[in-house]
Amino acid sequence: MKRLTYSWAILLCLLAFSCKQPAGPDLPPPTPSGQNETPSGQTEQQGTDPDKPKDPGPWDANRGKYVVPSGAGWSKASVADGITYYIFSGTESVSGAKQRIHVADIDMTTEKYKLGLVYHSDRRTASQVFTEENAIVSMNGGYEVASIVIKVGGSYKSVMPNNNIGDTSVPNWKNEGALYFSNGTDPRIRFDGKGKTIAEQRTFYYSSKWSNILTSAPMLIDDFEPVGETFVSYTGNLNSLNYEDPRRHQGVRHPRTAIATTENNHLLMIVIDGRRTGISEGMTAKEVTGFLVKNFNPQYALNLDGGGSTSMCIAGKGDPNTHLVNNPTDEGGERSVTSHLYIIEKK
Repeated sequence: MKRLTYSWAILLCLLAFSCKQPAGPDLPPPTPSGQNETPSGQTEQQGTDPDKPKDPGPWDANRGKYVVPSGAGWSKASVADGITYYIFSGTESVSGAKQRIHVADIDMTTEKYKLGLVYHSDRRTASQVFTEENAIVSMNGGYEVASIVIKVGGSYKSVMPNNNIGDTSVPNWKNEGALYFSNGTDPRIRFDGKGKTIAEQRTFYYSSKWSNILTSAPMLIDDFEPVGETFVSYTGNLNSLNYEDPRRHQGVRHPRTAIATTENNHLLMIVIDGRRTGISEGMTAKEVTGFLVKNFNPQYALNLDGGGSTSMCIAGKGDPNTHLVNNPTDEGGERSVTSHLYIIEKK
């Protein structure tokens, strides 16, 4: 009897070991030093397969249709070979409001430029990053670091440690899309957080092999589909909602920062001024989506941090000292933030 009991105990132990599940989704965020890097041998996840066939939709008519803005209110200037600065000032047709919009269009097919992502725990302004990185273009990047995934040069700085936004009871909604790149010449934007729980998003992004990741929301355009137009469906009083409620946050007009890629391999860096009555009202998520579809027809686009953080510098444009081209809304001017995107010339 003892021998039989001992045999069953061994069998049960073997079964328990063979059925052991992998670690749960609540992975601890890595330290700022980059420890706890993704273990080797994990399945590489580099975003949605861009070649996977999609169900046809009305937006498929936009494939192969290359659009550059023109008409009333638009002007443009050359920044460097392959980099064009577009400016809109006037009444914009999608929002029906006065707007001032700045777009840096970088032709990545020239193979002259690289996209960079930088993180500073002690914060910087866009003009400081512009100078420090010897950049051609710089602009603010992600939301508050406690809410997003940010990975720079293979080192995780944050893996969305908070389930809620700040100290509110609002669930973290700021990771439905992501910008990925490795060497700076291969930026891609994907809707990888779609349909995933917060814990599943955390696991997914933490297992990615991309060297640089910046998550954000809302996704504006997904393979030509203008998903940002339906991000907010609330028809009640938006101002009655918590400020961090995604319906209010994205359903009212704010200054905007966004990034987009086109089918012909152009990278668009976009800032929209706001909160300036009669000059630039800002846009909702729905309005900026429609604006991008009409004027640039990007294949993918992602909203980044906006409001008082919205800032862009372009070499030789704007303020002669800082190269700041837009008008940040903070009383002191540019806001210092933790992450920025920038363009430099390849060495």
